[in-house]
Amino acid sequence: MTRTRRQLLVAAAATPWLAGMARVQDAPFSVETLTFRSRRKDIRAALYRPTAPNGAGVVFMHGAGGIGPPYLTLAERFAADGFMAMVPAYYDAAADDGVRPEPMMDAWRTVGSDAVNWLIADGIDRRRTGIMGYSLGSYVAVDGALGNSRAAAAIGLAGGWDVYIPRSPRRRIPVLVIQSENDDHVSPESTRRWVDFLRRADVPVRHEVVPGAGHIYTPAQWLEVHRLASDFFKQTLL
Repeated sequence: MTRTRRQLLVAAAATPWLAGMARVQDAPFSVETLTFRSRRKDIRAALYRPTAPNGAGVVFMHGAGGIGPPYLTLAERFAADGFMAMVPAYYDAAADDGVRPEPMMDAWRTVGSDAVNWLIADGIDRRRTGIMGYSLGSYVAVDGALGNSRAAAAIGLAGGWDVYIPRSPRRRIPVLVIQSENDDHVSPESTRRWVDFLRRADVPVRHEVVPGAGHIYTPAQWLEVHRLASDFFKQTLL
């Protein structure tokens, strides 16, 4: 995609979920908002472009509350590491009704796959594209990446069987599952069940635990999440 084309996709004004986000002062990246198409729907996204790119790209899928400052700050940290980072508003494909029938989940998974395709079309080698998600987004990201996606690696954060019953994997890409030690929303047993399910399906899974973390992370715990995720993507994508 040309630079002119990207500029045409940039939103005329910052969207509410982007306004007032925490900034990393003098961070080595630029940020823009854009839209891309997924199943004939316009999907808004925030895109972070590193000034010193490492050649890899990461898509982050938000949790059930929609896009919030912690996710955007995480994307900033990925960009500071050299990753191109995109945070799509996948609810644009289908509003969350709390029931989440399979067609809705599939629409959300498709947004993740189309976001990965956008990065590839923008010049990122498909072998260097990863996807990550939190809570509901963990299932959307990982289950989608193990389906028809072109992502080369995936991370699920604070997710598990409680979120949604996973489908049988079609692909065997590296997966990192990050569990919250004291999660009171997604049970530890649920996360372990998800890990065991993927391993039985011959998916190469790494399982890490954030000590003391509940379902909602503190700023210090988000730093630990970034460390684990960045290390994993550097090992699998670079």
